[in-house]
Amino acid sequence: FPHTNRFTIFRDGAEVIRDNPEFNRYRGHVDLVFTSPPYFAKEAYSDDPTQSYKKFGLYSSWKEGFLRPTLETCVEWLKPNRYLLWNIADAKFGTDMLPLEEDSREILESLGMEYIETLKMTLAQMPGGNRLDTETGLPKAKNFVKILNDAGKEIWLKYEPIFVWKKVKT
Repeated sequence: FPHTNRFTIFRDGAEVIRDNPEFNRYRGHVDLVFTSPPYFAKEAYSDDPTQSYKKFGLYSSWKEGFLRPTLETCVEWLKPNRYLLWNIADAKFGTDMLPLEEDSREILESLGMEYIETLKMTLAQMPGGNRLDTETGLPKAKNFVKILNDAGKEIWLKYEPIFVWKKVKT
């Protein structure tokens, strides 16, 4: 690089980082946000009470207390005409499917973001047992794609969507 890069590490939760005065100086100055928030309680990183699934025990309160403020911060800190890459997927809990993708879309549209495209980040293998439907032969996962592996064999892979959004309002 022709210049020295510098960085600051913040240890605040995504839903409250906007309250950090040091972080506030970057508001409206960010070119790209690429993040993958926890999928409510599907990704429990620790038992710490500051974890979003602990702070907001119900999905409805997590959506308003974590998801919405996190997305608001992403949008408010972006420069105009810059991008948010949002890696999130619907999450299944028992028989319920939490609509993380749709809820994120609704919030981002309400914030003036423009949807551009969905990238597919394939996983090394399809996690979980009993992966294929015996009747259709298709994967049971919501998001899947067929690819050719190195040996030229067709295989199914699960993917996580990465939604690309553009900030069009200032």
